[in-house]
Amino acid sequence: MKKLFILTIAITASLLFVQCKKSEVLTEEVIVSTEKSLTGNLLEGSNWEVLSVVSVPKNVNISFTVKHPKMNFFNDYIEMKLGRDLCSKHYLFATDNITVDFAACTITNQNHQALSDLLEGDFQYIISDNGNEMILKNNAETEITLRRVAQLGTTTPVAVSMPINTIVQ
Repeated sequence: MKKLFILTIAITASLLFVQCKKSEVLTEEVIVSTEKSLTGNLLEGSNWEVLSVVSVPKNVNISFTVKHPKMNFFNDYIEMKLGRDLCSKHYLFATDNITVDFAACTITNQNHQALSDLLEGDFQYIISDNGNEMILKNNAETEITLRRVAQLGTTTPVAVSMPINTIVQ
C-alpha cells in the first residue's frame, strides 16, 4: 500500500513539473511574438492557410473549403504549399505593406496558378484584432483572405526521475 502511495505522489509530482514547463514555453513564445511585432517583421515565422482569392479585373473568385493552400512567411520569402505544388516567392516587408515579386514555382493546378499569379506586386495587409485572419489587398482590386495556422512549439523532452524506495518489512 505504501508503494502505491509513493508511486502516486511521484507521478503527480512529475505531471505538475511538466505542466509548469509547458506554461513557461507558452510565456516565452508570447514574449518572442510580441518582440517581433514591436521590432521587426510581424509576418516572419507565421503560417497561414488561404481561404479565398478574389480579383475583379481578372474575373477570379476562388474559395478553398477543404484543402487550403498554405503560406509560410520566412525572413524574405513566402513558401506556398499548394497541395502537391510548391512555390517560393520573394517579398519585402514595410510597416503595413509587403511587396511580392519573383518566384520559383512548379504548379500544375489551375486554381493554384491563379493564386500564384495574383500574389505579385504591392499589397497592404490587414490583420484582424484577434490575429487569426489576414487580408492582402492591392490597388488592382485583388483580395486574398488568409487564416493563421496555429503551431505548437516543441521543446526538448525533460526526463523526471524520482527514486522509489522499497520498504522491506
